[in-house]
Amino acid sequence: MVKKSDFTLIEIVVSMAILSLSLAGLLQLLTSSQNRVAQSVEKWHSVHMAAQAAEYLLLHRSEEPNLPDDFFPYPGYRADFSYEDVEELPEEFAEYEETLPLKCLTIQVVRELDQKVLETVHVDRISYEDMQNADATSSN
Repeated sequence: MVKKSDFTLIEIVVSMAILSLSLAGLLQLLTSSQNRVAQSVEKWHSVHMAAQAAEYLLLHRSEEPNLPDDFFPYPGYRADFSYEDVEELPEEFAEYEETLPLKCLTIQVVRELDQKVLETVHVDRISYEDMQNADATSSN
């Protein structure tokens, strides 16, 4: 009896189909991971821009500072910000009679190409302008 060690055509076709399916799955996995990396980089970049704008705005006592281009050097992006009065203080501060005035600083990083808001940050801060106005009124 002579043993044949050759593969049949059906075995080769089946093995090629299995190989092509596994390669297609691998390529899909690589593509989705590459998209996730790109999204993570974009998210990190927008959070970094928002943090940089927040740092600059929190260091200035004025509520109307201009973000200089050398501090926010991101062409195609801008940081919009606004201040709103904080109506209700947290419960742990409710017992104090004279609290410093708080404002909520809202910072939005906007992509200028499509006007899409990429990141929004809300920070409560002491309103130095209201504090100075109150000091000026109490001294008169």
